[in-house]
Amino acid sequence: MPSPVLVDSQTAAAHALSGRIVTVGTSGDCHIRIPGKKSSPPVAHLIFAQGAYSVQALTADSRIHVNGKSVGRRRQRLTHGDTVTIGDSEFAYREQDRESPGEGPAARGPVQDLISVVVSLLKNSGEDVSERLVASVSRLLKCDAARLVAEDSAGRHTIARYPESAALERFSGRAIDWAQQSDKTVLVHNDDWRESQESMSSLEKNLVASVLCAPLKDDARVVGYLYLDRLQSSEPFAEEDRVFCDTLTPLFSTILSMSAQHRRQRDTIARLQESRIPAAGGMVYESDEMARVLSLAERLAPTDSPVLILGETGTGKELMARYIHENSSRADNAFRAVNCGAIPEALIESELFGHEKGAFTGATHRKKGLFESANGGSVLLDEVGELPVQLQVKLLRVLQESEITRVGGTEVIPVDIRILAATNRNLEADVSAGRFRQDLFFRLNVLTVTLPPLRERGRDAALLAEYFLKRYCEQFGLPLKELSAEARKALFSHAWPGNIRELENVIQKTALLSSSNKIAAHELQFPGRALFGRGSQAVTTLKDARAEAEKTIITRTLAKTQGNISLAAKILDIDRKWLMKKMDELGVQAGDFREESRESSD
Repeated sequence: MPSPVLVDSQTAAAHALSGRIVTVGTSGDCHIRIPGKKSSPPVAHLIFAQGAYSVQALTADSRIHVNGKSVGRRRQRLTHGDTVTIGDSEFAYREQDRESPGEGPAARGPVQDLISVVVSLLKNSGEDVSERLVASVSRLLKCDAARLVAEDSAGRHTIARYPESAALERFSGRAIDWAQQSDKTVLVHNDDWRESQESMSSLEKNLVASVLCAPLKDDARVVGYLYLDRLQSSEPFAEEDRVFCDTLTPLFSTILSMSAQHRRQRDTIARLQESRIPAAGGMVYESDEMARVLSLAERLAPTDSPVLILGETGTGKELMARYIHENSSRADNAFRAVNCGAIPEALIESELFGHEKGAFTGATHRKKGLFESANGGSVLLDEVGELPVQLQVKLLRVLQESEITRVGGTEVIPVDIRILAATNRNLEADVSAGRFRQDLFFRLNVLTVTLPPLRERGRDAALLAEYFLKRYCEQFGLPLKELSAEARKALFSHAWPGNIRELENVIQKTALLSSSNKIAAHELQFPGRALFGRGSQAVTTLKDARAEAEKTIITRTLAKTQGNISLAAKILDIDRKWLMKKMDELGVQAGDFREESRESSD
């Protein structure tokens, strides 16, 4: 931070400049004394405005030169290296660099250390603390009003203000423009905008005496501004206030980055909720491929004909069947689904058609089958190609006659159901091979919907990932996370042989195991990838992933608290007894962290 001084060329005495106005004259009341009559009034002022000092003569006969040129009565801005002559005295204006933070043990003060800790904590927190922080800083600096402003491609918008009731019209946009032009923290007073003849009606109307405005940066890019002001009834800001404001900028830059992240997450969620999802029965998509499929399904849904849904494993065939049912005249009645390949052949007939008491060993009572219990609604036969050939005949009768007979019974029971079938197999090839009845195929293949694999759906992979990420962060009680640009590219380039089911599994594990709120590409838990982090083992089940994530979070927190379980429980916002139980399950010992603390202090 530059510390301006005026160095006397004759005596080499250095006069540190601080405060809004520095007086120069022969009187003992002046900040900087020059030779002459002691009773004379000050001959010049050094005035701090817009981040720098200027020199100004106070009387017509004051002899003031900067670099040999007379300044007359106008205010002359000073820059490093200028030679300033006041009367017979000559000074050199210097802006000495103070030791920057981190260059020595004495360089960092308690405020810088506090800010550093807070920044570290904020980067691992999902809480929006912008309102509280603006209010705290305003009280600390005795501000009458404050405003935290974000700047992006859409313009400037207020993130927080103090007091919360303050109207936006009271804040000066011109002060922010000055900070933008200066590219550093500016301190301006009411004299500055009067003399510059700027239109500052908001400041004049609200009797504002001084303003501090600091640009906030993420690396070299300006992401916003911190604006502070004091009224004419208060003491105006001084140079030390500007220095302190500079100290705060890393903290507020972090706040703005987090706020932008929260906004992106809210926008993503809103896009998921407001775009095509409500009209698509829970389906998440943007691609034209899925739009065409949904358009076809909407036309097929009102009919009562069977629908054959084709697609690779994990493409969402059951979700499509539900969508067709919910958009049909049967929507108010039952929807039942059965995976024909997941039920043993000996049980599938009873599952579909029901059975009478005593029909087989273990049939101790009458049971209605799926077709009967779904009367008036729709039935999805998932993986219909796995249906045993002998049952294909009975299914054909359901389609032709709309009636069933329970296993072990003789009563013909009428049913009113719509059959929806799904498969990832080539049924025509199965017909040719004799594995599937041709007449049943013709009955099922009246209307067909083919779902595209995820690899052909473009940006849908990233959109679905955001959807699952939000769901599992909420389910596991984690801060909302987002995908980095590199992670999105990785999702787009992955082949997804398991389609949406594989994507959901990847995101579920990633949500648990990612250590940051912005997920990098290397953190995506693609199949076969080991857990990231030192000493990690490959995760084979979701239970293992959750246990690993819990252990990581608990050990990190205990390390911060030096083994203090009560404090760790408070940070994690959980009951102390529950934390102790979980530590016991995971084999975590609080004493290990106390020893680490003692060793590090030795």
